Amino acid sequence: MGVEQRLYPILAKPRNTFLFFFSIAVIPRIIVWALIPLDWNSDSYHHWQISYLTLKIGLKQGRLWDLNGCECYWGVVPHLVQALLLGVLPTASIAPYRALNILLGGVNAYMIYIIGRDNLYWEIGFYAGVLFALYPVAAVFDAIAMQETLALCFALLSVYMFRTRPGWSGLLLALAGQSRTEFWLVSFAYVLGVALIERLSPRVQPFIVSWLMSTGVFCVFFWKWTSNPFYPLYWSLFNVFGGWTEQGLGRPFHDLMLAWVSEKLRAWPVKATGQILLGSMVVLSGTFFHMVRRRWEKYHIVLIFLIVLVVFSPIFLTYYPHHIRSLLFMLRMSIPIAAFGSILLMYALYRVRLKLLGGRLRRVPIEVTVIAIAIASFGSLIPQYSRFQEDTRLAFTAADRAFGHYEGGTIVCDHPTMNYRFATRWRVKAGDLLGNHYAPHYYGVTDPVRYAEWFRRNNVTLWLYSGSRSYPVWVVASREMPDLLILREIVYGIRIYGVDRSVLEELLSG
Repeated sequence: MGVEQRLYPILAKPRNTFLFFFSIAVIPRIIVWALIPLDWNSDSYHHWQISYLTLKIGLKQGRLWDLNGCECYWGVVPHLVQALLLGVLPTASIAPYRALNILLGGVNAYMIYIIGRDNLYWEIGFYAGVLFALYPVAAVFDAIAMQETLALCFALLSVYMFRTRPGWSGLLLALAGQSRTEFWLVSFAYVLGVALIERLSPRVQPFIVSWLMSTGVFCVFFWKWTSNPFYPLYWSLFNVFGGWTEQGLGRPFHDLMLAWVSEKLRAWPVKATGQILLGSMVVLSGTFFHMVRRRWEKYHIVLIFLIVLVVFSPIFLTYYPHHIRSLLFMLRMSIPIAAFGSILLMYALYRVRLKLLGGRLRRVPIEVTVIAIAIASFGSLIPQYSRFQEDTRLAFTAADRAFGHYEGGTIVCDHPTMNYRFATRWRVKAGDLLGNHYAPHYYGVTDPVRYAEWFRRNNVTLWLYSGSRSYPVWVVASREMPDLLILREIVYGIRIYGVDRSVLEELLSG
């Protein structure tokens, strides 16, 4: 008797089932947190910065807030959720959101089980849930404060409710799209596919209308805040198409898109990873055509998997094998593929075990194989990701040294990880943190007097040069006001300057 058969009497009770999958998913994620205690991903701290400043400053003005102008660039729902956590709990720490992601990792494993159980067979759901619970990449990224875990949870809930509660399914899919921008692209293709396969039947109309209305609400806010109703999607694609590169600056969006497509069509056929991507697109097109023609009964799992595969796989596969560091950071894009793919993989293995070798393959211990592969993968990945903690440690050290020169007033810093350290360890108030993004250069101003006014108006006492965002202010200050900024210290390439208030007043009085 297999493990799944021995567990069946226990798993027959819904609460026991949830606790089982929740436990086998949460335990490895807690172990990952213990082995990699520092959140090593700099984007986690940028997401925290948006959430923290939204709570402290933005909500009073009816919008999200960020020092670097990225408050609407990523999915807004996780930022609001994290802001809620920071507001409810008496802390500015990133830890509550990391804990939430770990718990949601357990929920996601359970959702995969019930999707497989309800649409195929309980044994398929069982192994799919176990496979995802022990997927090392998901465990690593669920233990940090990124957006993918919440976005995937919404997407899985949407697929689960697709047949029974289509209205709720549409809402949840819209929330997934506003939690991770790639899911916005997925949701658009998925809704379009559902409409074509179902011929806009009354059964799916609540799903489509709910998605349109929910997405429309977010678009209204984006239009109000940015004058672009599709702001996150537009700028994400703009970045993918090379809009920020030297060759792309100033080119229209459609030109960038056509140039990107043309380049990929030339490059992908001669690369193994590119051939995989092109093959997946061909499979999606052929399968979708067959779905529309034959009106598959349980098409929705296959449809969303293929769309997720086509949307997410180009984001990380192209880094292999020449950019391993970037690949490790972007492997999180494989998590949605693993989530939906685990169900179809287990279904395929189940059919193979039944048919090949007279069914003798049923004796192959899948659970032992899965656990062995998971342990080996964890042993390989944990040291790789653990090394990234050094970047966070260096940023924390730089912030600590900078604070040693702080005597009140406003700190100008464009480094979210350092700002996190200022707020959590040194209790610097949100209103005393500022970035260079909205300095006078943002408005096309070059008059040095306006820069001096900016320093005085914001009571800037400590100014940090920590990257390209600092450069425009540095150019004006060093050229036109050479005595204003006094170099205090250089820590790991970050230059810490004090502001000479007497020079500032002299500049403005003259």
